[in-house]
Amino acid sequence: MTLCLTRHGETEENLKRILQGHLPGSLSETGKKQATDLKDKLCLNDFDSIVSSDLKRVTDTVRILLDGRTDIPWLQNTLFREIDWGSMTGMKIADVNFKHLAMDVETREMLYERAIKARDFLTEHFVGKQILVVSHGLFLRSLIAVFEDVPFERLHTIPHLQNCECRWLDTE
Repeated sequence: MTLCLTRHGETEENLKRILQGHLPGSLSETGKKQATDLKDKLCLNDFDSIVSSDLKRVTDTVRILLDGRTDIPWLQNTLFREIDWGSMTGMKIADVNFKHLAMDVETREMLYERAIKARDFLTEHFVGKQILVVSHGLFLRSLIAVFEDVPFERLHTIPHLQNCECRWLDTE
């Protein structure tokens, strides 16, 4: 299986430095342009399917990439959502004490475990396929670590994806 892991376009919330988590998010004008530029670089004909988060900032990015096409199967799955910041969702990043998170926050360990489930889902359903995965920065970092057998404790060694950046993984 070959994966093209892609982060969604820049959002208004990214610009405001807000913890988005499971918020829908609204693509900024720059984010829309990033997705359009990416559409011009990727050949969607090369992909057997698209798998993505179901959150609006991602689905808006995928819709721009598809540009009206309906011939590529697209599966939205909650496994591919960003980390859930719980009651801290919507807070400005500068106001968050990351050493004392609310009890309802999905921890990075929990996100890593969810990435294992996402990997298992992909390997179960898409063996031998080329898949475009569109998701979120922290989630994709965990998914890359899981596929590359990087233990959770070394997660920080995986470079963060920029908006509409692609990373290719050959898993076979």
